[in-house]
Amino acid sequence: MAERTAVILAGGRSRRMGRDKALLPFAGYATLAEYQYRRLQPLFDRVYLSAKEAKFSFDAPLIPDKRSGHSPLIALESIFEALDLPETFLLAVDLPFVDAPTIERLQSAARSHPEAQAVVPRSPHGLEPLCALYRRSLLPEIRRMLEDDRHRLQTLLSRSDTLEIAFDRSDPFANLNRPQEYEKAKKVLSAKC
Repeated sequence: MAERTAVILAGGRSRRMGRDKALLPFAGYATLAEYQYRRLQPLFDRVYLSAKEAKFSFDAPLIPDKRSGHSPLIALESIFEALDLPETFLLAVDLPFVDAPTIERLQSAARSHPEAQAVVPRSPHGLEPLCALYRRSLLPEIRRMLEDDRHRLQTLLSRSDTLEIAFDRSDPFANLNRPQEYEKAKKVLSAKC
């Protein structure tokens, strides 16, 4: 069985949050990045962080971006160049409600569709490309897009063999872009504990 690998995207600019959201305290952990890292560890053989530089206070393997600029596409290129793997699961650091059943559903769909280059959830809000499984066969198209200064994951997916998996709820994909979303997420998690 192929090694199950996850990479947490933690290198965004966090403009709407006003500070680096990967470094915000969350759910009893010093940072949101550590929360995501610890909860993904039981689900995958290996978990990595993707960012511009080592900025984390806990010990975790880092895949630094090889290009300047900020985009998930830059991170994805760096990930596939650093890891000699056929596929990886990508999760944005600011998606703390993506749970094990959601991840397993995507992995199961990927196993059933080896021809797909990406397996992406579609919630009522649309495609969720920052919680998806990507395959190495995308690397040539990723490079072409970056050479043309194109950075949108949606564009990559539209140019690729993408398998969309329908989800009837959006709440697992709620992200923390703004301070009020961060505060609400902390309350939701504390209510569950």
